Amino acid sequence: MFELPLHPVVVHFPIVLGMLLPFAALIFWWAIKEDHLHLKAWILVAALALGYGVSSYVAVEMGEEDEEKVEEVVSEKVIEEHEEAGELILWVSGGLFLFSLAGLAWKDLHAVRLGVAVLALVAVIPLVDAGHTGGQLVYQYGAANAHLPEKQQAMLNSGKFIHEDYDKDKDKDDD
Repeated sequence: MFELPLHPVVVHFPIVLGMLLPFAALIFWWAIKEDHLHLKAWILVAALALGYGVSSYVAVEMGEEDEEKVEEVVSEKVIEEHEEAGELILWVSGGLFLFSLAGLAWKDLHAVRLGVAVLALVAVIPLVDAGHTGGQLVYQYGAANAHLPEKQQAMLNSGKFIHEDYDKDKDKDDD
């Protein structure tokens, strides 16, 4: 039913959660500091950080499953660059989760909660790098071609690539 690899689908979860985390942490830091929210509300930031970490782990594991197949069409060096960027995100997201738990300890730990927001914002840089190297794998180096059926791979390699579904749709339009 679902023929595409799962890694490209799953990676969007840590990207979204990693981009939301600094803003959520900043808003909750301010609201707790100003007594608009109770300290217990910080659990939502910790939950967001946990989701970021878990989805990062799943994305790395799914990438490992695709690696051997993609190595058939892309050099190992390029794949390793993306793999290292993804593994860095796993460590960063795990660290952010642990640090966010410290923000639950005492109401007066405003500096820790602000620190989570600042670190999460800085952590967007390696997140963007991981996404960028993944995009290069697909769009610059043709990693998606590893998941094409053998017949289409052969046509692509021969320079005579014709997408069968496109041809079928075109024939229908001509009628």
